[in-house]
Amino acid sequence: MKVLFIGDASNARYTLAQGLRKLGHEALVIGTGGGWRHMHVDICIERGPGKWGAIVYLLRWLLLLPKLRGYDIVDFNGLFMMEFKPNLKRFFYDYIRKRNRYTVTTVLGISHYYVKGCIEAKLFRSSDFNIGSRQRTNDFAIRMADMWLNQPDVARLSRHMAETSHLLIGTGYEYWASLHHYYPEKTCFVPLAMDMPDTPVDIQESEGPVRFFIGIQKERNEEKGTDILWPALQKLKNNYPDKVIINKAENVPYEEYCRLMDNSDVLIDQLYTCYAMNALKAMSKGIVAATVAVPEVYELLGEKELFPMIDLPCDEEGIYRQLEQLALHPERLAQAKRDSVAFVQKHHHYLKVAEEYVAQTHPGPPVKGGGLGD
Repeated sequence: MKVLFIGDASNARYTLAQGLRKLGHEALVIGTGGGWRHMHVDICIERGPGKWGAIVYLLRWLLLLPKLRGYDIVDFNGLFMMEFKPNLKRFFYDYIRKRNRYTVTTVLGISHYYVKGCIEAKLFRSSDFNIGSRQRTNDFAIRMADMWLNQPDVARLSRHMAETSHLLIGTGYEYWASLHHYYPEKTCFVPLAMDMPDTPVDIQESEGPVRFFIGIQKERNEEKGTDILWPALQKLKNNYPDKVIINKAENVPYEEYCRLMDNSDVLIDQLYTCYAMNALKAMSKGIVAATVAVPEVYELLGEKELFPMIDLPCDEEGIYRQLEQLALHPERLAQAKRDSVAFVQKHHHYLKVAEEYVAQTHPGPPVKGGGLGD
């Protein structure tokens, strides 16, 4: 089977492609490489600054088009597939999908239907747009709500892709639940894929101090909840200077981020949406992830025994109390680390996920139209 991935995020598609290749399939990943994060892609097309950068970017895609045909599956990373305005994205989307057999739209991040699900359908107890019954009014939430709900071109393209794709995939609980709410008959869940270390992780008992690791992207502080997580972690260090060590990575390339993470005990990940690639990378190394892991996540995976993640609330005091327990009881970490490795091996190993992807996307008769849509 030949699979074409258009767009990626945090190496999610690239890792899946590696699994597909191991199973004997062909896979090609085209994307930006994540800018300064230097993510892996097979063909990197980045948009340079200014008008000339836009022209070169467009020409590179146009020159590539003749090669993007004849695939069994073409999988688009939602509206993040390319860095064009919606109408031009639609041209490329339609051109490519009509010249390949089976069309998949995968949601790896924020999307029109996720925002609708949060704000209009109120599907989640907490999200980027609400905490309980209270709607979030920070700058990020306001900008994203306006972009995804109030800009007609964005809404139209989102609806067009959902209606014309044979299959919609959510890779995280919230993204799956949002798509499933509006298009239940053509939505499925495929977990994120993670490659495991070549040698078994050696997990030792520890009496402390507890080594916390946090990655910070300044331009995404509100989006990821770092504006709350970082002060809580600093407070913990001030109150327990002998029990807490903090390692911080700020705006570093992905490979360096992963290297700096090594030898940590706990990753401080993100708020508002459930765990993703950073948490999985940490857990595969035997590092406990403090993130969002609501009960519905485990239910979606069918997991009834392994619950290794620290499910963080959305307030600074609640976060502090959770982290304080880790600092005061380092002897509990060894088992959580072992469970973390086992959890990734069980649900997110890239070969297992590749097999699931093939089973879910194996081209069959087109799935027509609708759902609740808009």
